[in-house]
Order: sequence, then structure tokens, then C-alpha cells
Amino acid sequence: MRWKLALVLLVTVACLALALRGMDPSQARAALAETSWARVALGVALYVPLHLMRTLRLWLLLGGRDGAGRRLRYWRVLSITAVGFLAINVIPLRLGEAVRPWLLHEREGVPWGRSLAAIVMERILDFAALLVMLFGVSWLVELPAEGVVVQGVDVLLAAQRLAGTALVLGVGAGLAVVIVGEPVIRLLERLPLGATVGGLARRFREGLVELLRRPVVALATVALTVLVWGTTMASVAAFLSAMPGLPVSLAAAWTTWTLTLAGMTAVPTPGFVGAYELFCSAALWLFQVEPDRARTFALVLHMGQFLFTATVGGGAMVVEGLSLRQLVVRPSPG
Repeated sequence: MRWKLALVLLVTVACLALALRGMDPSQARAALAETSWARVALGVALYVPLHLMRTLRLWLLLGGRDGAGRRLRYWRVLSITAVGFLAINVIPLRLGEAVRPWLLHEREGVPWGRSLAAIVMERILDFAALLVMLFGVSWLVELPAEGVVVQGVDVLLAAQRLAGTALVLGVGAGLAVVIVGEPVIRLLERLPLGATVGGLARRFREGLVELLRRPVVALATVALTVLVWGTTMASVAAFLSAMPGLPVSLAAAWTTWTLTLAGMTAVPTPGFVGAYELFCSAALWLFQVEPDRARTFALVLHMGQFLFTATVGGGAMVVEGLSLRQLVVRPSPG
């Protein structure tokens, strides 16, 4: 376990070093000295309604009921969501996604299939929103002819392909399991670990069918997704307004967050460290922001978001009586 932690920390440091190489510390200090921390606090405060809306969306996708048909308490989903997002931020390769289904099953008796279906639908909604935001960037700002190239990769094009592929595969797999049903599941059962995979697919199908029977809930989750990403951009705009020399507009907030999110999705480094700073600063360079100021802003934005997630998630872990080791070791569809 220790060598794995050491490897993760080594990769994290390397990613951050790559993102910040050549940065002038004196320029960073000057940018921080000019920053309005009251506006930074406003940006952080917007994460509160954001967290509440994310939780409400998940609660609706779960049907508001536990495994025994009893009403699922919203504040319990709120606590589990906080722990889950902390896990996503500290466990590499988004493996922390398994934490919420595990906790919902263990603590609230929500069937694995239903919670997995809810999480998959949540991610499909987010990938759809990311695609819309990615295509919107080209309407809001004038992009270079060669695209937005970071470390030799056109971030915008790569993210569009990744989000589009994930969206198509997610929708296609869901429809195949729901419409075709048992033949697909029996085929999965022939694969390695087939019994586990097939059983999980069967439970996923049951959860997804139950979800699709509630079209009003589906519309509500779409509306909440729009509000979630709109609030996120409002928070980014508040951070942008806090540091002189940065653009403050819908185009700037939209582009900055979209390219940052796209980079984190394509390159899920531990805690998103390095990838976050690299792609966030690259977005600001489109607005001719001085590189050291762009990197300093990226650090402030990332730190604000991470501290909120760590504080709320850490508090929820205390409430749930959990340790970080349990989050890494325990989650499984068992």
C-alpha cells in the first residue's frame, strides 16, 4: 500500500512540475498580492448550492427510495456524495467513482444495480453537457487555426472525441442491456469474471429500466445538469474577477472551465494535479493572459475547489466513520 501511495505522489509531483515549469515565483507573488480574496470566497461559496444540486440530481436518479422501498433521506445522499467526490479527487484514474455506489449499498441498502444505473446516467448527462460546452467554445472565442494545442495534443479535438465516444458507448451499452436484455447478459457471463459481470449487468438493467419509467424525473435531471454547470461557470467567473489582468466575461468563464474539464477528463492525473493547471492556463492564453499570471490563477482556482471538496468530504468521512484506506480497498460490487 505504501509503495502505491509513493508512486501516486511521485506522479502527482511530476505532473505539477510539468505544468509549472519555467514559472517566475516573483510574478506569482505579485499576482497573489493583487488578488481580491473576498471574490475568491464568493467563488468558493457557490460550491455550496452546486453540491446541493448535484446531490438532488443523484437522489432523483435513485428514485428517492432505498432497497426496502423506504424514503431515501436527502441528507444521507448529501453526505455520501461529499465522500464520493473527495474519493474521485484523491484516487487516481477516477477509480473513486465506485465509492458512492458502495456507500449507498452498504449504508442505505440501495441495490447496486440501481445506484450504478444512477451514476452512469449522471455521467452520461455530464458528458452530454461537456460536448455542448466544447462545441460552444468555437462560437465564443476565435481559436487558433491549429487548434488548442497543449504538449502536442489538440485538447479541444481530443476532448470532443473522448466525450462523444463515451456518450455514444454509454447510451449504446445501456440500450443494448435494456432492449436486448438476457442474450447480452448471457454473452457477458462467458467473459472472464463472467458471473460477477453478468450479475452486475442484470442489476444495472433493472435499475435503468426503473429509471426510464419516470420521464418527469429525467427532465428534472436535465434541468439540474444545466444549473450545475451554469453555477460552476459563475464560480469560475467570480475567481476570474478576483485577479486583475484576467478576462471577465461569459466567453472567458465558459472557455476556461470547459478546457480545464476537458483536460482533466482526458488526462485524469492523481487529484487532477498538473492536468488542471496545465489546461486551465492554456485556456487563458487564448485571451492573451501573461503565462505566469495564468498559471497562478489556475493554482488558486484548483486550490479553492479542492479545499472545499476536502473540507466537506473530510467532514462527511468523520460522520460516516470512514478512513481513506477503506475508500481505496473496499468498493466493489460484492
